[in-house]
Amino acid sequence: MPVLIEQKKFAEAEEVCQKLMTQYPEQIDGLHRYAELFAAQEEKQKAAEYYRKAADFAEQAEGFDQESVNLFREKAEKLAENETE
Repeated sequence: MPVLIEQKKFAEAEEVCQKLMTQYPEQIDGLHRYAELFAAQEEKQKAAEYYRKAADFAEQAEGFDQESVNLFREKAEKLAENETE
């Protein structure tokens, strides 16, 4: 997936995101990858939204520490700040 983003194959990357969200809704990967995809496309508001969703998911799911939650929230805040500039 990150390779698709690096190669700017955004449509293919979005298909992967959709599959992740559909096939593995109990995993954070789809949310995280959507955030990365939107960030790469300079869609900062959408990217921030998905980083927030990933942070919310991480807060409620087992196996995530507060550092992970904070990282997603910080990325969302940074994107949101850049959107207003």
